[in-house]
Amino acid sequence: MKQNLVSYLPLRHRYANASHEAGIPLANIPAAMDHTTEVHHQSYERFIPDRAVDLYAKRNARVS
Repeated sequence: MKQNLVSYLPLRHRYANASHEAGIPLANIPAAMDHTTEVHHQSYERFIPDRAVDLYAKRNARVS
């Protein structure tokens, strides 16, 4: 009998991507997915937004 196995990876990728887009802190997403931050960076780095520009713009706006 042949088994039909469904990969859970697309669901995990979508969850990671949606979590990053929603602005959930990076420290919380790997914990919710039951892996370390290091593993998260290895697997989902492409979904992690680079918010450095936004963070510095907000900081500069407060200082000015």
